[in-house]
Amino acid sequence: MNSMAAQRSEQPLYDVYLARVINIEAVQCHRATVIDDREWAFFTAGYRPGEFDGFQWSLDAPREDFLGGPIGFVMTPVSVPMKPAWDAAVAAFQEFRKALANGEWIANGEHQATGVRRDLAPAEWTRPDQILDVINGNLIEWHWNKHVRGSSNGDLIEYIQHVRWSTITLRAAIQEQKLGRIDWDDWWNHEDGRRQQSLLPHKKAYLREAEALIKERYGVTSVPPTELRRLKAALYRGDSERPKRAKRKQPKLMG
Repeated sequence: MNSMAAQRSEQPLYDVYLARVINIEAVQCHRATVIDDREWAFFTAGYRPGEFDGFQWSLDAPREDFLGGPIGFVMTPVSVPMKPAWDAAVAAFQEFRKALANGEWIANGEHQATGVRRDLAPAEWTRPDQILDVINGNLIEWHWNKHVRGSSNGDLIEYIQHVRWSTITLRAAIQEQKLGRIDWDDWWNHEDGRRQQSLLPHKKAYLREAEALIKERYGVTSVPPTELRRLKAALYRGDSERPKRAKRKQPKLMG
C-alpha cells in the first residue's frame, strides 16, 4: 500500500475505540435505563464511570480504576442499571486489545524516548502494567515508586506514569493486502469471534451495523446484500461454519 493510501485508512485510536467498544448495540441498548447523570458520558463519549480519569483503561484489569496512593486498584463502581452496559463494554475492550495484540489492527505512534513515529509491534499490547489513554491515543506504562515521597499538597505519591507511545492511530491490517475487496472468510471469522463473546448486535440491527463495519474494514463502497443476509442467517442460527454459495448447475449441452 502506498503512503497516501495508508494515511487515508488511518483513524485516531479514539474513533476506533468508540466504534468497537462504546457505540455497539450490546452497550447502547441499555442507555435508556441509566438515569445517573454521572454515567451518561459513558454512552456519548466513552468516559468510564468511577473516580479515576475516565478515558484511561488498564490493559491488564479493564474493570478496575487505578487511583494511585495507598488505594491502588479498586473495582469501578457502577449503578445496577449501568452494569449490563458496563459488562458489555469491558468484554468489547478486551476483544479490542486482543485484536491489537493479534495484529488485526496496525498501530502507529510516536515513541516518546526517540521522538520517531513508526508502527508498533503487536507485542507492545501484551506488556504488563500499561494504561491506554483512549482520547489522546497514548499508551502509558506505570510502576510503583520505590521511594515514596510526599507531594506538594501532602499526598503520598506511590506510582509513576510514563508515556511510552503517543498520538496513536490505527488502520485495519486487512487493508494492507485486500483494500477494495471483501474477504468473506475473514469477515466470518471476525463475526464468529464476536458471537462467541456475545457482542453481536440485536438481529434486527445487524445488517446496518455490519455494512458500515465491512466498508470500513475492507475499503469498499458497497456490500452485496444477498451474501450479507446469508452470513447473518448462519450467525444467528448458530452455524459453526460460514455458509457457501451453492454452485450453479451447468446447462446440459444438446446433442
